[in-house]
Amino acid sequence: MRTAFVRAAVGVAVVGLAAGAVASATGSHTKVSTSPIPAAPPTTYPLPAHAWLVRTGAQLQRALDRQRAQNIVLADGVYALPTGLHFVDSNGSGLYAQHLGGAVLTTGLEVGGNGSVNGAVVQGLAFDVSNPANVFQSAEIHAWGSAGQNLKVLDSTFEGNDVIPLGLRSLEPQGLTARRLVFRHFTDVALTESTNVPVPYGTPTPAARVISDISVDGVTRAVPGSSDGTAEAGLWIGEPVRYGVHRIRVRNVAISGIETCNNAFNTTFTDLDIDMTGPSASAGVGVYLEHFSRHLVFQRFRITGASSGFKAEWDDGTAGNGAAHFTTIANGVIDAQGWTRGRTVGVMLDVGTESTTITGVTFRNQTFAGINAFRTLGPNLFKGNAYELPAGVPRISSGHR
Repeated sequence: MRTAFVRAAVGVAVVGLAAGAVASATGSHTKVSTSPIPAAPPTTYPLPAHAWLVRTGAQLQRALDRQRAQNIVLADGVYALPTGLHFVDSNGSGLYAQHLGGAVLTTGLEVGGNGSVNGAVVQGLAFDVSNPANVFQSAEIHAWGSAGQNLKVLDSTFEGNDVIPLGLRSLEPQGLTARRLVFRHFTDVALTESTNVPVPYGTPTPAARVISDISVDGVTRAVPGSSDGTAEAGLWIGEPVRYGVHRIRVRNVAISGIETCNNAFNTTFTDLDIDMTGPSASAGVGVYLEHFSRHLVFQRFRITGASSGFKAEWDDGTAGNGAAHFTTIANGVIDAQGWTRGRTVGVMLDVGTESTTITGVTFRNQTFAGINAFRTLGPNLFKGNAYELPAGVPRISSGHR
């Protein structure tokens, strides 16, 4: 059914983005504020002036099947397709919930194609898929090709029911905007942006626009840690994010809160609240710097219950090329209290890690070292940090954990 227009602003409620503590520090003096991270959705958002109003899954797919971009408003209700099918947007359409969270998709959405259309929008929807046959490429939203560029995903929730691997996956993250999103109960990664094609540093590569105000609770396989580090992460950042990754809250993931890899270049991460305890805890890595992370900055963070607050992966075998190069870690708290499965370290810089700056960080309760710099390359700068460690634990160690 087509309407001439839908123009009432949408009234919304807070969708469970919890407040968390934000750490800030100057020199060795660290204080913790209680500013909420991540931010809640706005109380209202405008609907497009001209839009299709749909009420069923069949109506939604018919609107998406048209050969041009549509603005589509989804009335409150459940949107589903038969087993083995998923919604497809290859035209860069805009999908808007008439009321925040009122439109529930139990079938996944593919935003993709090789045409020239891009700029799709998803706003205010609730994804709640329990059948893996009803998602494309294992993700509740899967974006690819030129039609997946400049995608905006805003004010939406994703429930994986412990059976769906991925919440939002962008294989073509050029221009991606992801803001005010909640992810729960996935098996692999809540949000991933990566082409999965590593390139040499300095080579042009797609760049997301911004990722901010993300809440993740629960990413684990049936046996926590069984992915051996290839999954079970909150966020997986594999391309530059031009305006940064901000206000991220992660709970109850098996391997890592945030993982950087592939082409994670020139990106700033701020206001991170990562707790690596919980029933799914396995490896306990707050931020995992994998190959090929270069020129990354992490500021204002609290990482608790971590085996390693930050872990820079070891030499990949190519002439001493460790995972992380020219990393700055500044102004935060790394507290190991709550981790009970072996020795703990605040920042682990394994062999081949190059030129790391760590400043304004408070290290608490680590049992191996505050900072472990093992056979690193280039100059490091460790200055203005505070160490609240058990007796006999070194602030900085050059041995191997």
